[in-house]
Amino acid sequence: FHKSPECLEPFKNASIGVEHGAKPYQHGQLLGWAMDGFKIFAYQDVGGVDPVVDECGGHFGPIDSGEIEYHYHSRQIVPYHLACQGPSLGNCAETQRGTNYCHPGCGAEVCVQPGTSEAALRAYLDQWDPTWLDKYTTNDYKPKVEPAKENHIIENTIRKLLDNIFE
Repeated sequence: FHKSPECLEPFKNASIGVEHGAKPYQHGQLLGWAMDGFKIFAYQDVGGVDPVVDECGGHFGPIDSGEIEYHYHSRQIVPYHLACQGPSLGNCAETQRGTNYCHPGCGAEVCVQPGTSEAALRAYLDQWDPTWLDKYTTNDYKPKVEPAKENHIIENTIRKLLDNIFE
């Protein structure tokens, strides 16, 4: 494993200040491809946050184009890129011989970047197996949503009815 090449273009955004053109809220740029065909991106995720990765160093989530897919992120700590070929499904340690380079992971078999649309994730996975995601545990990734407008409409309707009854 080699250290992330911070002098290359995909890493410049993470190492220069906003005053020099950095865009801190963008997904990291594409660095390359792993042997398994999945893409490897620079450090940050959408919104400039740290990616929530599995033991291999990858996760499901939006990439720089906005599409949802499994991909890896370079890290500033060992292992700098991949510890294994993912998704890890909690099995990274079984692939290591000698020193264990597995990431801590997200605490679930499948790691999904928080805020990822479940519908978009399932559409991506449906290409191979529509039931795949249901076979494994996932971290809490679903976007937090406010109560549906319908609930507010029902509550307002009930209030109006009660006001009319008790007038």
